[in-house]
Amino acid sequence: MINAIVVFAYLIGTVLFGVYMGRYVKKDEDFFLAGRSLNQWIIAGTIMAANVAAIYLVGPAGAAYGGGGISVLLIAWTGNMIAAGSALFFVPRLRRLRITTVSELLETRYSVALRLLVACWWILYYSLFAGNAMYTLATVLAPVLKMEPTSIIMFVSGGVILYCFSAGLMATSYSAVIQSFIMIIGGLILLPLCLKHPAVGGISGLFAQVDPQVMTFWKTGEVWPSVQHIIMFALLGLPYWCTSQYMLQCSFAGRSVRHASRGLIIASIITGVLTLSYIIPGICGQLIYADNPLGAGDSILPKLLVDVLPIGIGGLIVAGLVAASNSTASALLTALSTLAENDLFRRFVPGKTPRQYLWFGRGALVAGGLLGILFSFYVDKVGIIRANFDIMSVFEPPIFVIVAGALFWRRSNSFGATAAMVGGIGFGALAAIVFKIPAEMRTFLSFPVCVALLAVGSWVGAWLRPRSEADGEKIDALLARTRGVELQLGTRSGVVGLGLALVSLVAFILFAVFEEVLPRPGNLLAFMGSMLTFVIGCYIAVPAFMPDAEEGQETGTSAIEGSRIQAVLGSGWAWLTVGVVATVLVVVLYVC
Repeated sequence: MINAIVVFAYLIGTVLFGVYMGRYVKKDEDFFLAGRSLNQWIIAGTIMAANVAAIYLVGPAGAAYGGGGISVLLIAWTGNMIAAGSALFFVPRLRRLRITTVSELLETRYSVALRLLVACWWILYYSLFAGNAMYTLATVLAPVLKMEPTSIIMFVSGGVILYCFSAGLMATSYSAVIQSFIMIIGGLILLPLCLKHPAVGGISGLFAQVDPQVMTFWKTGEVWPSVQHIIMFALLGLPYWCTSQYMLQCSFAGRSVRHASRGLIIASIITGVLTLSYIIPGICGQLIYADNPLGAGDSILPKLLVDVLPIGIGGLIVAGLVAASNSTASALLTALSTLAENDLFRRFVPGKTPRQYLWFGRGALVAGGLLGILFSFYVDKVGIIRANFDIMSVFEPPIFVIVAGALFWRRSNSFGATAAMVGGIGFGALAAIVFKIPAEMRTFLSFPVCVALLAVGSWVGAWLRPRSEADGEKIDALLARTRGVELQLGTRSGVVGLGLALVSLVAFILFAVFEEVLPRPGNLLAFMGSMLTFVIGCYIAVPAFMPDAEEGQETGTSAIEGSRIQAVLGSGWAWLTVGVVATVLVVVLYVC
């Protein structure tokens, strides 16, 4: 009962905070891009809360409990490494354009038809993805309310829509920082208490009792996730972190190019450790509930929070996960409303007032939320991670290929991009529906198919309609804007950062190839160390990709600038304090 009261109070507080943040929404840009006022710490918190709760905590903890073991960590850790790479090569190029949506670039680079096609596909995709997040929210809340997730989806989804409806990205961003703090403290409390559980018997007891395969990263056979699944998730990390409107919208809201990139890297560093503190308890759950196994793996994390943590504290951490899942769904709904407003309504109905654009975006948000509710009932049948895997494998590969082509290949044109987009989605749909090809295999095939279609289509397009000199100059000017100030790879930070990242990447690959000779749990430390070192190397290299000449440029103006909320939640000292408190708690709880 106490836990339920704590969760209910926290949820009410979150909704009220969202309504309060509405006071800072003075124009449409405040709702969709938080007035381009976010610094690196707010961006880090936004990305953590929007990404972690729905994808990299609840679902992976369930997969680890179901037999996947520590290999589930690679879903998150390969994503962390790709995110850090995106922060150097994709985020700066897109942020320098000061665009609102990624699809804007596609009209400038290719055609308005392609912009509309991508925007419409994304709106549908994010509606379904939001349904996944809503189901996650219901799954976390279910053990506290003693109800099945499907019985409370409508209730929790209504709260999500109301919360996001109030202040959009402005509310999502600042509340996400609070939720990130709670997730950090909660995970680092849960880890030692699960390890100390009598059924586990500490670190040594855990490794002595579980199947050795549980502590192996690269698994083969029927166990999920296997090597094939890990590789496919790594491939899907490319569009997820590099070209997805959902993840990049936080970066577009950054006050400068450097803040946008560093915020993403900081989130990668923190979540690398955070996922470990939630997935190891999932493995402990095999021992804790050995006499009474859970029917659904996705419920293991919220059940541990309720059963293992002290009453009240468990409720608070569950509430943090619920609210973070709220942020995930809200970020998705904000992204789809931004696409609908910017790429459809504003594009074809110019001249309206900011208030009219704002209310159209809110209407699109509600419509997308209702569609997501319907999809959430499908998630209940297949599981959180697999449902996300299914929808990503069809939608994301072609979009990544054409956006990467727009940024890095001057000869790509609208003919080739359209062929890659239409052909790529058609291939994914046929492979899934007609030929029943597994998601991991069709994802592996989709990328080269889309690249081939882009290359061949662009060659045919150039032959049918040669590019004029004026068009070539226009493209050159656009690509020059994405590059910004010339790279300074000869600087000390550039050499050290890129060298560290390269060595760490090679070490990560070697550990994967020769994992069998690594001692247990030494393999866990080896993979985590190489991943963190790679991400830290990317952080060190940031000034070489975004020199001092760019620091402080393009700062947005918003009503929240200079407020106490921004000063407290956007401070690195606040993050340091939380980190120190969490570390002390881990040591004290495990030793005492």
